[in-house]
Amino acid sequence: MRSEHKTLASLLACVALLGAIGCSSGMDELVMNPNTKDELINRLLADPVARQDIMTALTRADDSKIELAETLLGDTSIKNLAVERLVTDKTHRGKLIKTITENAEARPEVIAALTSERDYRTEVQEALKKPLPKK
Repeated sequence: MRSEHKTLASLLACVALLGAIGCSSGMDELVMNPNTKDELINRLLADPVARQDIMTALTRADDSKIELAETLLGDTSIKNLAVERLVTDKTHRGKLIKTITENAEARPEVIAALTSERDYRTEVQEALKKPLPKK
């Protein structure tokens, strides 16, 4: 076992031992102290199994999923990645189109985007010549 895994195992064992013997104040001190809290977090995230356990815990309940999503979407690179994934995922495309076209504020933007480019405008004109699809 590498030394960092031994240290992580020792640290986790100490935390578990403190919890098992009822020394919640000792555990609270570890978590509340910025130095030990950062070390705990970094060590847990460095371990693939612990990181997976953390992700499972974060995505188990709807409220933590929402908080995680809101936190991640605050990062524009993550937001762009999420939008890109939604657009390229064919299973969500219909719902995405429906959501955008039903939004009264977004609809004019969609129409403007479709009619502002010559190639798009031609496609729209050709589509308008066809009969409406039956529902």
